[in-house]
Order: sequence, then C-alpha cells, then structure tokens
Amino acid sequence: MGRGSSKQQQNGGGQRAKPGAGVGGVREFLIGNAASLAISPLLGIYAGFLLLCSGIFLAVAWDVGAQPLIDHFRYAPFTARTPGRIVEGWSALEFDPGALPAGKLYWQPYAKISHCAVVEYAGDWGAPLHRAFCGNRFEFRDDFRLDDWHTLAPGVPFSFPRDTNGFAVEEIRFSKSASDWLAAHPPYDTFMLSKPPPPTALGALRAQFDRPYDVAVASWTTPAAPIALAYDPHHLDEALPARIVDNRRDGFWFGGLIFAVLFAIPGVLVWRLGIGLLFFGQAASILWLLTVLPLFALPWWGDVLPRIVRHASSDWADVATDILDGMSRTTRLIASAPQDAILADGERLVLQPGTGIYADTFGRLRFSEPQPAPADKAAALAALRLQAAEQVARLDSNARTALFVKLRQQHDAFARNVQTVFTLAAETTVGDASVDAAARTAAKDFLILASGGEYYQNRLDAIEQAALQAVSPR
Repeated sequence: MGRGSSKQQQNGGGQRAKPGAGVGGVREFLIGNAASLAISPLLGIYAGFLLLCSGIFLAVAWDVGAQPLIDHFRYAPFTARTPGRIVEGWSALEFDPGALPAGKLYWQPYAKISHCAVVEYAGDWGAPLHRAFCGNRFEFRDDFRLDDWHTLAPGVPFSFPRDTNGFAVEEIRFSKSASDWLAAHPPYDTFMLSKPPPPTALGALRAQFDRPYDVAVASWTTPAAPIALAYDPHHLDEALPARIVDNRRDGFWFGGLIFAVLFAIPGVLVWRLGIGLLFFGQAASILWLLTVLPLFALPWWGDVLPRIVRHASSDWADVATDILDGMSRTTRLIASAPQDAILADGERLVLQPGTGIYADTFGRLRFSEPQPAPADKAAALAALRLQAAEQVARLDSNARTALFVKLRQQHDAFARNVQTVFTLAAETTVGDASVDAAARTAAKDFLILASGGEYYQNRLDAIEQAALQAVSPR
C-alpha cells in the first residue's frame, strides 16, 4: 500500500509536472518563432547580398570564359554576307507599374529603354526574309532623347522610318498596363514642360519628345544606313549584324578560361552560402540541388539572377538588375522573329515631327532633304532656314503676322524648339516692303524677343527702312 501510494503520488506528481512543461514548451516555441521573425529580414538582406555578389562573379566568369568559347564555334558557319535595310523601328520602353511603390509618380527610374528594328534582307533564295534585333538597353530618364541615338549596338546602325520631309518618325512602344498607368496619372513634374502642361504622364512623355528641329537636324545629318548582315548558308533565317558576328566569333582567348575559373570558384562557394541562408533549415542535399540548378540559367543570367535575389531582398534585386544591365550595355543584342521582338505588339506612341504643339508653325511647312546630306548641324540648320524662308515669303501679310505671333506665343509658353528655323524668314519679312506694317512688326518682335538670337531694334529698323526706301518713288 505504502509503495503503491508512493507510486501514485509520484505519478500524480509527474502528471502535475506535465502542464508546467507544456507551458514552458509553448513559451520556448513562441520565443523561438519571434526570434526567427525578428532576424528573418536581416537574413534576407544578408542572403540577398551574398547572392548578388556571387551572381556577379558567376556572370563575369560566364562572360569571359564560357560565352566566348561557345560563340567562337557557334558563329564559325556565318560565312555569307548580305546588306539589310530597316523596314520598321521603335523604342521599347519597358515599364511595369507593379514595380512602382504605391503613391509614387516618378516612374522613369523604374523603366528601361532600347531600340528595336525589323530588318529585311534578300538573296538568291527567293522572297526577302525578315529578322528583328533589339539592342543596347539604358535607364530611362525624363530628359532622355531619341534623336541623338543612332545605333542598336556599337557599329550597328539604327534609324526610324522617315517621312516625306526626310525626318525620322520616332515611335515608342510599351505594354498595355504601362499605357493605362501613364494615361491615368499626372506628370510627377512639369517644370521643363510647355505651358499649360499636359494633364497626364502620357502627355508629358509625348511632350518630352516633341522636338521637330532636333529630329530634323539629326535626320538630315545621319541618313538611314543599311545593316551589313552575316548568316549561315544552311540557316538563312538566323542572320545577325556582321559586326556582332565578327566580335563574338573572334572574342575567345584561352586566358579568358583562366579568369573564368578564378571568378567561378569563389562565385559558386558564396552562392552556396547565400542559398543556405535563403533556404535555412533544408537538408544538405536539397540545398546543393537548389545551388546547382539555377546555374544552368547562366546564359539568361540578366533575367534570372534578379528574380532569385528578389526572394531574399527586393533592394538587392534592383541593384543586380542595374549591374547586369551595365555589364551588357554595349554588347546586348537580341535577335528574334519580328513578332517576338520586345514589345512588338505593344501600345504605340508615334511622334510625327510637327504634329504636336508645333503644328501651327513648323508643321505647316514642307521640307525636302538636301542631297548630298548636310555635313553637320550648321549646314542642316542653314538648309532648314532657307527652305522655311522661301515658303514664308509666299504667305500674305495676315498669314505672316499670325505665324510670327504664334512663334512668339510658343516661346513664351516654353515651347522653344523650332524658333531658330524661322529667323531667316523673319529677317526677310522685316525687309519685305510688299507686306504690311503689322507683319513686319510681328517679325521684329519675334526676332528680338523669341528667336533665341541677338537681334536689336535699331538693326531691324535699318533693314526695314532700307527696304521701304528701295521701293519708294524717287
């Protein structure tokens, strides 16, 4: 009995101890999870940093070793050459509104832009073939211009289609979601825009590239050039720019393999550490599997690495994107079928020179591209001014008055891209005795206050008086 009672007491004591142990276990579980939650952001940042650094090392190893070796053999059969001409061209503006922080209007740093072209080439095989190329990609800015960008990649020319004036018709394409976002939100800043400013970000984008004079000069001084293509006679539809083929075929050297190994070894080891932190607690076999599998995507590392790093830290993912873009900025060229090119089926913003805010001034004139092409900007401007003056001289007094008043108004509204084209026309009007005083006064006001040049009242008065005296009876 006593021993039984003693056992019952011990058992009873043990039963009473279990609730206490349970409370302690719950407490430890909660504390452990709270600690894990507390340090998980730090682990994510640290893991993201390790993945970023190791990913860059692996990218360098691939670029200096494996890729040149592959290209050396891949492009050896590209022995045939043929000229190609651009039949379609656009700027692909890659912007995902979902990546923009809530409430933020400054969208430009979250966008990338690149030129794409559809090239037609012919040979003795029958109907011409078409191939699309998308070239170097850059960060987009609110002061970005398209008129001074004439290459897909170094040594590979690019040009937009030309209108009847010989001016490039710039075109931007973006996704439907980007178009909808831009059309539904105001510009983040209107300081550099004409007044009144456009009410939407899409309107601001159009205004940013509404620069007819700059486009005209760039177009006339840089005529559309053919693209020399190289191709494998057994694969006619896989042509590439000859400059790209030559660079890639001749880019391999054995020393690159040594450098590749020197970068790859620490890259893989640090990559393994980053994967271990990102998937903390997994079995070693799983971690090695997760380490190795992504490395098969090294040929597409520019897209894959940021996605992997984003699982750990979105900030480090953005850094990865910028660094990899910078590494491939002057070598990137993506070839595809025309329908598969970047944003080939995207929403279109067509920028016809002289159809925007300058439709009533620059847009009312018709120009003819000089032959041969002007050698520089000064020659192109002189040709534009001469053709403008000839056309303005055929207008009556009322039309000339309205033209120069409008040019003055545009200048006052900070729409100041075309005024320099009309200075010779204004000087000619001041010295034209066949027009009335209102037209001459409007021309003088434009020259003094809105032309951007240094014109003075006494000089213009002298021109006007000389013209009047020349026709007055003696």
